[in-house]
Amino acid sequence: MSRRTSPPFRADHVGSLLRPRRLLQARDDFASGRITADELRAVEDEEIIGAIRMQEEVGLQSATDGEFRRASWHMDFIYALGGVSKAPGNLAVKFTNPSGTIEWTPAALHVGSKVRIEQTIFGEDFTFLKSHVTTAVPKQTIPSPNMVHYRGGPAMLDPEVYPDIEVFWADLAAAYAEEVRRLGELGCTYLQFDDTSLAYLNDPAQRAEISERGEDAEHLHLRYRSTRRSRTSRPEWRSLRTCAGATSGPHGPPPAATTSWPRRSSRN
Repeated sequence: MSRRTSPPFRADHVGSLLRPRRLLQARDDFASGRITADELRAVEDEEIIGAIRMQEEVGLQSATDGEFRRASWHMDFIYALGGVSKAPGNLAVKFTNPSGTIEWTPAALHVGSKVRIEQTIFGEDFTFLKSHVTTAVPKQTIPSPNMVHYRGGPAMLDPEVYPDIEVFWADLAAAYAEEVRRLGELGCTYLQFDDTSLAYLNDPAQRAEISERGEDAEHLHLRYRSTRRSRTSRPEWRSLRTCAGATSGPHGPPPAATTSWPRRSSRN
């Protein structure tokens, strides 16, 4: 089998890497006021460069920044969308591994104005990644549009802003299309949409929670599938990765399923 020269590659990693101890310490120091934002950024820069080198040295054909600048794989992006702000969380997520069960309730969302792109989210981060890869294709990861809805549901919407949820979906798709376009202009040719919502909908407990908030849990996946209209003709390669979430344990995170398609595919 010949070696692929463009995504999807035979061997790839999901995107997020374990944070080095030095980076974790720097985050603690920043939170405590012992270092400045610029000093934290400098540590992130150095650790990201090291992560890129590690990925290239082991032979991976794509490389990410390990998501080292993020507190969460998805919420950092979602909170950067125009119109979205934090709200108390109430959708509990449970992880089970050989060590036991962990329940996590992340912060939820409030949409108080029209959803939009105000600045290219992770634009500077991607530019830094792209400038430091030498042999690998720089891969950018962002959460899927589904995750914006799944975290908050209809209750997150200000009824004066979105009396009709269909308008919210249209604005969300348009915002993602604009983000994809902007990343493409920065030179991103490999963009991965990360999604846990579709896997969660296989869980009866999760479907029950969705039903309790007034939604059709049995058919929500059809709405989520329709959000792929936000994937525009750029970047050249996009992928949708679905998983049930990941948590630490002796056997590592659960497997994830990834689907990739070229720019000219009819799946757009």
